[in-house]
Amino acid sequence: MSETMRWGLPLLAAGQAQKEVTHNEAIGAIDRLLHLAVSSRAVSEPPAAPVAGDSYIVGPAATGAWAGEEGRLATFVGGGWTIVGVREGCLAWIADEAILAVFSGDGWLALASAAGPLASGAGQRAFGASAVPLSTGGVADAE
Repeated sequence: MSETMRWGLPLLAAGQAQKEVTHNEAIGAIDRLLHLAVSSRAVSEPPAAPVAGDSYIVGPAATGAWAGEEGRLATFVGGGWTIVGVREGCLAWIADEAILAVFSGDGWLALASAAGPLASGAGQRAFGASAVPLSTGGVADAE
């Protein structure tokens, strides 16, 4: 096996020369994916003057270097765009919307905003066995 099963991170091989290249590749991928935060999920063409580390979820009808990459993660690294798919359940902070979203396998679904949960209401379960959201935005302990 030359890469990890879930994220395709490169693995070192026995007797491999230039191990630092493979190691740095894996660290770069972890840096892009761990605690994912993107500028936007609505931008469909690469920005004119990106800064190293800028990340986007490619928007609909993508053009230029992002053509055909809709919904995937694009990060500006080393003077070019690195584009990867994400796995179902991956979370991302989307800065221009101030929301936390989860990748469902079919697209990105909003979970919460900076103001609190998006899907809570009177009598609905929030988290836990029978937790009920309070009008103040907190959750009562069900135990």
